[in-house]
Parts: sequence; C-alpha cells; structure tokens
Amino acid sequence: MAELTGKVIYAGEAGYEDARLNFNARFAASPLLIVFCQSVQDVVNAVNWAQMSGVPVRVRSGRHSYEAFSVADDALIIDLNDMEQIRFDRTTGQATIQAGAELVAIYETLAAEGVTIPGGSCATVGITGLTLGGGYGLLARWKGLTCDSLQAVEMVTAKGKLIVADATQNADLFWALRGGGGGNFGIVTALKFQTHAIDKVTIYQLKWDATEIERVIQQWQAFAPDSDDRHTSILKLTPGNSVYIVGQFVGTEAELRTVLAPLFAIAPKETEIETLPYLEAVYAFAGLKPDYPKRLAHWHGSQTKFKNASDYVVRPLNAEGIATVVKFLKQAPSRNVVLQFDSYGGAIAKIPPDATAFCHRQVKWNIQYQAYWTKPQEQAAHINWVQNFRSAMQPYVTGGCYVNYCDRSIKNWQTAYYGGNWQRLKRVKQQYDPGNFFSFEQSIPANTGGRGLA
Repeated sequence: MAELTGKVIYAGEAGYEDARLNFNARFAASPLLIVFCQSVQDVVNAVNWAQMSGVPVRVRSGRHSYEAFSVADDALIIDLNDMEQIRFDRTTGQATIQAGAELVAIYETLAAEGVTIPGGSCATVGITGLTLGGGYGLLARWKGLTCDSLQAVEMVTAKGKLIVADATQNADLFWALRGGGGGNFGIVTALKFQTHAIDKVTIYQLKWDATEIERVIQQWQAFAPDSDDRHTSILKLTPGNSVYIVGQFVGTEAELRTVLAPLFAIAPKETEIETLPYLEAVYAFAGLKPDYPKRLAHWHGSQTKFKNASDYVVRPLNAEGIATVVKFLKQAPSRNVVLQFDSYGGAIAKIPPDATAFCHRQVKWNIQYQAYWTKPQEQAAHINWVQNFRSAMQPYVTGGCYVNYCDRSIKNWQTAYYGGNWQRLKRVKQQYDPGNFFSFEQSIPANTGGRGLA
C-alpha cells in the first residue's frame, strides 16, 4: 500500500486539536488524520494512499472555507499550507506561487519587486481557494479578479498524476479552475500569475450618521459600479449609528476626490483619505496597521463563529429594496452584523461570463450578509437573521452567489454559484475525476460510469 509522507497527524496525537481547526469555529470536524504536505510528492502519495484505503479526502490550504467544506469527520485532510514558496521571474513579470501561500506573504514578496496581483484583503486567506473561486478584492475593478491574472496551474489528479493546465494544455480544465471553486477537480499544487506594476494607491473611508442610510445607498449604487476603473468601493452598513464607504484608488488623492464627488454631495460626517505605498494599504485593509480604522475590508473582530451569505445585484435597489435593508438592520440580533456591498464592473465586466467558469461578470455589485457571535445561545438568532434577510432580498437580486462565500443553506447552489457554466463544469469534472474522488457537500458531481482522461 502507498505510504503517507509529509507531516502526518492522526486523531489523538500531539498537534491534532490545532490541526483540525477551521477558521469558522462554528464547525468542529474530527478527521481521521491530517497530512501537511511539504512537496508535490507528498500530495501524490496522499492521493494514492486515500485511493487504496478508501478513506474520503478533503483538500485544504488556507482553512477559510466559510462552511468548512475543506474538513470532514473520519476523512484524510490533505493540507498544503506548508507549501508556500513564491518565485518571481523579472524577465516575464510572472510569479509562480505554491498552493499554500497566504495573501500577505505574497503581497510582501511581490511588493519588493514593485508588482502585485489582484487578490483579497484578509491576511491569512490562502491563494488557491481565493483564485479557484474567482478572487475579489480592492484591485478588482482595475485588474480584474485574481483568476483573471492566472496563467497556468499545476494539479495532482485523482489518479495521482501531476498535470499542468493553461491556455494550450488541458485548456478545458484551465477554464474550469478560474471560478469553478476549490476541491472539485484535483489538488492544485502551484499557480502561475501575470503580475502588475504598482506603486502608491489612495485609500479612503467616509462615514455618515445612520439617518442618511437611504440617501447614501441610493447615491452609492448609482455611482460605484460605473466609476473610474481604477477605483473599487465598498459600502458597509451596520446596526446603530453609522454608514461607511471605504475603497481604494490607483492614483492620487486629487484624482480620487474628483471621482468621489457624487458621494460628497451628501456631506460625510467624517472623511479620511490617505495616499501610501500599496503594501501599506494592504496592511491597513487587513487590520495589520493598528492605527488605521478597523471597519475597512472584511471585519471579523474578536468573533470566532460566523454565518455569511451573498447575492448579486444587476439593477439599483428600488425604494422597497432599500426599505428591506433598513428594516433588517434595525432587527439585527446584535451589533456584530454587517451588510456589505462590493462594487463590480470595471475590469471584471470586460471578460465574457463564459470565458472563464466565473459567470458573475455583468453584475453591478455583490451583497454580503455577515453575522458573528461567540456564545452558543447566540447562534440561532444570528443564522436566522442572515437567512431571513437573504430570503427577503430575493425580489431585488439575481439569485446568484459568490462561491467563495459558500452557503450550505442554498438549495439551488449549482446555478447560484455557476450560472450557465454549470453543465460545462460537470463535463470537465467527468473528464478529470470521473470517479468523484474529490467530493464534498457542494462539489461538482461526476456522472457515474464515465471514463476520464486524467
């Protein structure tokens, strides 16, 4: 039988309790064992071992799956977080990044070369899960999603074979890996990106009293999705006293003030605008710059358990839609909830919905419903708030969801995540994993009995 290599931790052994943890502490899976791979060969050996032993597999790199799809009871967890090498080729401007690397380490390494890739804002998110689901962040309207800068992928198949997918080899798989979600087709071990030169950016936070919420929503949704492509904007609504708009602009403060003129028509209570090196902006949005306002990108606070869900919007919310938002914020179970609007358009929309597996190209913005808590007795009220809020908003949204904000409660997740690309994704699955070796609660299925090429 194939042997496991790498750092192997079985249930009950030292380090197991930490090794099984997920970012969302709402879930507490008890896998049979976890293997922290140190090399591609460790990944191959883990796949072969699981195939021979019959133990189910989950694949993990950053541990940030909102619904803990990367862990499971009695499973083998193949963890790539120790594989974190980052190499930059100055001749081509391309970066080759191992699958376990986390975002801030990537940004730091690339910033030393004067370049970056468009990625997310949470410091500890893994590059692989982010990219495979699309990858939204504060450079998205300027240079697109993370997957839009992807040039090639190295992947271990269910047969333990190492293959490369790019525009010319395994091109159908390369299409699927750009937005088709993590854990579906194989185990990605490295990704190659085209980087983009960057120097300074201007970031900002505007704040209004809650009495202005309707006006600010109306103004933001008329402005943000169609503003300058160098500008990505986020509207954050919280229970209580304040409305926030935060964002990033690849340009000067003077230029940004011109871009933001429609928002200043409703005089903000507070205005903070700062031009700084891109890496400093990364630190600010990730909460790694202690003196900077905390509610910038993806707030988590000290809360360890959460429920998030999402929607997409193609036309501005009407008066009833805005009234629904205000109503649910007033009914919030605690102050530890956030409704967040992430602006799309720009470079995201310049790629056709079927050119990659990421189909949500022509939307105006994404809605995130976020609820956080620590005490067990608070869980039901917070989850119900998210689910009831999302349900009440259905007349005003597309019914689509961002796969990286996965949600177990969605019944039609296949089309919500993947839209018109669902059937093609199933065909790719059939080709590369016909035995459905890589599966989880919302994985893309293979048809039984088919023959695969990989």
